[in-house]
Amino acid sequence: MKNLFVLITSISAIFILPSCEGGTTFTKSIDNRTSDTVRVKLHTIYDSKDEITINPNESKQIFWDDQMGSFVDDSYTCTQLIDSVEISITDNKVLTKDIMDSNNWERMSEGGRNSKEDCLFIISEENIK
Repeated sequence: MKNLFVLITSISAIFILPSCEGGTTFTKSIDNRTSDTVRVKLHTIYDSKDEITINPNESKQIFWDDQMGSFVDDSYTCTQLIDSVEISITDNKVLTKDIMDSNNWERMSEGGRNSKEDCLFIISEENIK
């Protein structure tokens, strides 16, 4: 009976302990504050995402990742995990704001066992030509 109790406790610990580990959820969004349609194709260290259409005056999440047991420090930037980004804008307009410059992203962090790193890239009328 004692061996059965030890076995059940061990098996329970295997399933319960990882769920207590915590981690970080990463999101990247684009806020299109223009009258143009923006199309984004994101290439990350993991894979390439499908092209995402962001309509005028719409904000849309372009990336989501949940990493168990992973926590970041102040050196984390919003462009980490991104290899490259393809952006096209209505009527062949060009984005003049560099999406790969981490200073052009707004970072919102929430610490704790279930941390969040939310990044927002804002495109306004003055950022396109």
